[in-house]
Amino acid sequence: MLIDKKPAEVWVELHYRYKGEIFRFNLPLPQGGKFLDGLRVDFDRVDIPGGRRFTIIMEPLGEVELIRFEMTGHLVYGDDIKSVFVNGYQSWTGSRERSPGERISALNWPGKMFLFQKYGDYQFYNYPEKKGCFHGYSYAYTRYPDRLFFAGSLDEKAGFTIIGTDTRHNLFSLTKDVAGLHLNSRRLLLDIVMLEGGEDEVFNRFLELRRDAEGTDGRTSPVQPGKRAAAWSSWQGSRNIIDEVSLRRNLAEFRDRKVPLKYFIIDDGWEMSPGDWDSPSSGFPSGMSSLAAEIKGSGYIPGIWFAPFIVGRDSAIFWNRKEWLAKEPGKRVKPAGWIPSHGGSFYALDLSRNDVKKYIAESLERLRGEWGFSLIKMDLLYAAALYPPQGKSRGEAMTDAMNFLHSLKGETEYLLNSVPLESAFGKAEYCRIAAETTPFWEHPFTRNLHCRERFSTLNNLRSTVGRRHLDSRFFSNDTGTFHLSCTKNSMEPSRRYTQLLLHSLLGKLITTSDSLGDYDEDEMNTYLSQFPLVQPEIEDVQVSRRTVTIRYRSGGRSFISISNLAEKMRSFELPEGKWFGARGLKRRPHHVAGGRKQVLKPGESRNYLKLDDVELFAGSDGHLFPGCEIDSIDVNETGNSFTVRPQVTVLNNFRVWIQTPGNGDVLINGKKAEILITSFGDRLATGIVTLNSTEGNL
Repeated sequence: MLIDKKPAEVWVELHYRYKGEIFRFNLPLPQGGKFLDGLRVDFDRVDIPGGRRFTIIMEPLGEVELIRFEMTGHLVYGDDIKSVFVNGYQSWTGSRERSPGERISALNWPGKMFLFQKYGDYQFYNYPEKKGCFHGYSYAYTRYPDRLFFAGSLDEKAGFTIIGTDTRHNLFSLTKDVAGLHLNSRRLLLDIVMLEGGEDEVFNRFLELRRDAEGTDGRTSPVQPGKRAAAWSSWQGSRNIIDEVSLRRNLAEFRDRKVPLKYFIIDDGWEMSPGDWDSPSSGFPSGMSSLAAEIKGSGYIPGIWFAPFIVGRDSAIFWNRKEWLAKEPGKRVKPAGWIPSHGGSFYALDLSRNDVKKYIAESLERLRGEWGFSLIKMDLLYAAALYPPQGKSRGEAMTDAMNFLHSLKGETEYLLNSVPLESAFGKAEYCRIAAETTPFWEHPFTRNLHCRERFSTLNNLRSTVGRRHLDSRFFSNDTGTFHLSCTKNSMEPSRRYTQLLLHSLLGKLITTSDSLGDYDEDEMNTYLSQFPLVQPEIEDVQVSRRTVTIRYRSGGRSFISISNLAEKMRSFELPEGKWFGARGLKRRPHHVAGGRKQVLKPGESRNYLKLDDVELFAGSDGHLFPGCEIDSIDVNETGNSFTVRPQVTVLNNFRVWIQTPGNGDVLINGKKAEILITSFGDRLATGIVTLNSTEGNL
């Protein structure tokens, strides 16, 4: 096992400034204490169940400014390594398991014209751009056939931990992003664990160790992850333009159909300009409190978009409070990003100022107290680390900012977005773990620029799969919005279905931004097929050649889904047995025998139910996970009449298939059923179950 292999040698590169002089050391990793010029470094390594824990503590003799810290060691990964996962810088950064021979490319220079470099780590990390060289933040792992080799940081207060993996040269590195950090007293610099075991085993152990390291009290106890929920969001892309008329129309559509949403979220575009949180745009003449009240009256929890750490170029703060804007010492103010819907650039606030914090707190209180919004979608949070206050690192600035938001939380629910994920651990009910989705599959321009934070459905889905392990541990995963409607959507039906399927399997907050009025009949039935909301039990996820195979259970039954997230056709083979192929968008359900090769187009998914010879049920088309829309199936004494009762929260009629080994006519809910013979020779009866009674019609 890798954990038992001692690296041949581990070297520490340390640069710092003391009494005006810069010291540079490159020395073998010590065990115990090491005295340097003006600085003592204590290193400790202890064995823990399942792995090892490493800590480094620094104690200055006077004020020390850190410049660079990196540990590099030789570690033989072996020939049986399957893939490498490195966690991207923030929510939007593409994060997936990569083959050992891949490379991560840096942002091309044209991307800087659009300020894409602000969203990631391109400004402070030098990408090697070599095959087999990977880097990520806070945690990483290498996958083997029977286990993971995992490394994870237990403390990022001193700075972000950048974990490097070089599979070609068998190197492992830990870089602490400490540039600008001032040490005035004894301080923990690095606290990292290395674990080996199964996926759930190592992530559960990592969660346990983090909680032990952080400690808990009444003020800092972690937020419990949110429950599985359906939501609607007004997010319509980078040029988000909304008004109260369109919001009320969408609200009425969901209310009239009695769709059991939990949250109805007013996204970016309601404000006059980011930062002017007391000034709704002209599209909201009735004010925001009346909308929140109407949402509550419809039975939903009202949510609203809030970007606490930034202001737009058109905002009153930008023009009247320039001293509130964050910048590098001695330099002019620079943008923190770009929002087309607000005329372009936005800017980070200086969170070291008490008056800025007071303004943020007052704005948040207005949203929830005065206006009545109970869910706050916190966005563009990465801006807190762009220009850290003097004496602090990026990681420390981000930690302080998230602790500040946590201190304001109270009973309000948080949905965090575009945030370095470790900084969000335990701070919110929900957190985005992937880039924004789009009504198209991929964005060739931003992909060719190597923007890892690009808005793209494919980029979103790969991270949704890649970061699935965070769900229900550190928060509940928000996977972004899915798009089923063909209106203003260039994706073919199979790709739209893939969005819904993967978001439903691997996310907790399942959100659409579609208008129900835009759906055709099949799109409406597909959308309603997620109800009643059920939590699938994921048993195994395998990724091979960017084809994702998920084995799971739902409603006591076994399923397997296969999704092609590659850019080429992929083939797959179902295990031996009898299977029911669930309906997809514009795809009819079917029965199929295992053991045969099938082909998936790029972006296509299939979802299969394993049929059981001893169970009457043989498939249904009313739920994303067939069978979950059914409460019970009863059969009379003669075995030829079946009563199918739907779940209370089912919203559409559906077809059911029932195994009938005998001959003769069969009744389903009092109506004569159609008889069919499957390709594997089973005799099935099928009929429609309606919602207004237990009687059906064909």
